[in-house]
Amino acid sequence: MKFVTALVAASALALSACATPGRITTDFDQSQSFGEYQTFAWAGDRPMSVLGARLVPPAVQAEVANAIRADLESKGYRYTENVAEADFAVSFTIGTRDGVDVIEMPDFFWQDRVNWRWGGRYFPPIPTGPVTRSSVREYTEGTLAIDIYDVSRRSPVWHGAGQRNLTRSELRGETNTAAADTQAILSGFPPN
Repeated sequence: MKFVTALVAASALALSACATPGRITTDFDQSQSFGEYQTFAWAGDRPMSVLGARLVPPAVQAEVANAIRADLESKGYRYTENVAEADFAVSFTIGTRDGVDVIEMPDFFWQDRVNWRWGGRYFPPIPTGPVTRSSVREYTEGTLAIDIYDVSRRSPVWHGAGQRNLTRSELRGETNTAAADTQAILSGFPPN
């Protein structure tokens, strides 16, 4: 029974880890008073920037923008179309970076296999060099960064970013994790 409970707990932990960005970082202006903010708007007609070689489908841009807006509204902020009437403005950046992990490890089994022959103790061993086995893994790391600007000062006051490896279904646009990603990043806004 203890084994089943441990297995269920491990499964739940693994599934919850899949729903959040891997690394989240935030930074903010220490001199800014965030308690006065009540309204927000997008920072310009195109609040999204794209970094990297991959194209971001327009549907993904809309999903991320809707998720950011919904999360800020759930925190009590009111959305306005006119940036001049807003207390703060929001923009976001989506970026990707392709990478390759190459892991080399010694393979002692194949190194000594040359000397596995009948009567090996009567013959001198055949000298072999170190044998290594390589494992190559390709991945795409995605980054979602959200920036908040004070409208009256026209300066950045808060930055949050989440980075994690993207799945194949996310790269093809088949799954939508924008709400979970933006919620995890914006959990640090406003700073305490």
